[in-house]
Amino acid sequence: MRNHLLGDRTRDQEAFEITKEQNPLDASDNRPDWFYPEWAANAPNNQPIVVRDTDSALGRYNRRTKEIGLKDIARIHGHMCDGLVIAFVEIKAVLSKVFPDGVVDRTDLQVVSKNGPCRADAAAFLTGARINFKTLRIDASIAGGFIIQRISTGEAYQVYLKPGVFPDDQAVLENRIRSLRAQGNPITAEDIDSVEKMGDSLSLKLLTAPPDELLEIKRLSDFKFNFADMFGDRGDIINKDMPR
Repeated sequence: MRNHLLGDRTRDQEAFEITKEQNPLDASDNRPDWFYPEWAANAPNNQPIVVRDTDSALGRYNRRTKEIGLKDIARIHGHMCDGLVIAFVEIKAVLSKVFPDGVVDRTDLQVVSKNGPCRADAAAFLTGARINFKTLRIDASIAGGFIIQRISTGEAYQVYLKPGVFPDDQAVLENRIRSLRAQGNPITAEDIDSVEKMGDSLSLKLLTAPPDELLEIKRLSDFKFNFADMFGDRGDIINKDMPR
């Protein structure tokens, strides 16, 4: 029985070493999968980011870094779509500016994002910003893109797609589908297939075209991050005790 167990452990260790050679422990898994097409895996703009975190709940900085890639985000988000790819490309472009050494400190970022599932998930996963830690602000006034700020330096950038990058016909179809569903009306399978095909075409463009043809990136001077502006001091009572 003992020899059998030892044999199992040996085989497990051999499998582990093979996997380690194919995909180092600190590397992102970028292999094609049923939810992650080969054209995305091999695209030139699909390079992972390198991040540094902490060792534990009360730990110090990691001594080593790890990679976070588009496939990782697709796993946690639930699927790969054009919204996720847009967020990935936009966020990665700003992170390369605020961390010029190429290592992203996910303890040192705060982000403003629109209320979209793709964007908010990507922002949280790539940057470490969280609503519950008051470092991720959800702001409907940001029609697209992000504001990303490195906390320790105050350096901040706004990033969004250049006009014309997002296809007009895709925007029209998406809006029509959302409007119909909001009214409780059904849509056709053809509409879903069409909008998914448009999304894949846009994703391919975003992952292959030169980033300077896709993105507008603007540095923000003296940007003040405000997690929530729905709270504040009551201004109509500050003079209640002043003499008449």
